[in-house]
Amino acid sequence: MLAWKNALTAIYFICVLLSIIFLLTNLKTGFYFFNLITLPILIIYLILRFKDNNHSLMPLMIVAIFFSFIGDIFMLPDIEINLFKTLGICTFIVAQTFYGLLYIKSSKLGIEGSKPKLKKLWPEFVLSAILGVYASMILSFTDDLFFPSLFYSFIGIGAFILAMNRRFFVSRKSFNIVFFGAFLFIVSASITGMDFYSKDPIRHAISILAYTMAHYLISYGILLQIQEVPEPHDLFDKSKSSISN
Repeated sequence: MLAWKNALTAIYFICVLLSIIFLLTNLKTGFYFFNLITLPILIIYLILRFKDNNHSLMPLMIVAIFFSFIGDIFMLPDIEINLFKTLGICTFIVAQTFYGLLYIKSSKLGIEGSKPKLKKLWPEFVLSAILGVYASMILSFTDDLFFPSLFYSFIGIGAFILAMNRRFFVSRKSFNIVFFGAFLFIVSASITGMDFYSKDPIRHAISILAYTMAHYLISYGILLQIQEVPEPHDLFDKSKSSISN
């Protein structure tokens, strides 16, 4: 089974909960520790699953989460804040780029449907316009971090639209889970953009919850697709193994 196990899910969200508790109680050491070990739990799990099933979607997912983890590190320091937050945004841009590549690859490996006609893509065009207007409103809060935030907005919206486009190629369950995860990235980025310097701990906590839920749901949804539709070489290997037995 490639899907998340209950024990690992519990550990993941316990770390999220503890990081939020330490954040709200202003205990920075505890917040830094639990905030920074959350994504590595997910990365280690995916690496172990990749050893069991070397599906081509797995490396893209692992790299995307790894760059998100690096971005988390850059966003924490209280010195040279603008420099480190700019570096953090840049690594998040790389992470969202890999998520976009993951969605493209995921669509290509799907077995349901075919390449949609242009008229069926009207939701993507409408949503792109709406998110573009929404992003322009959020960007007004970013001050010195406007330009890296602008670039992130383009990449983030693009990745979200690619996640939406998976609906033509994968099962409804896998699509819904991944799409909601991608939407939570938009929520998290919006909250962060309105308060880059984390002056409001409640807002910061909501952003962390949305962000960690996004990673969890996307990985879970992609793992469901891998279970539902193994790559052709996996099917060949399985049939070859059953013949030999």
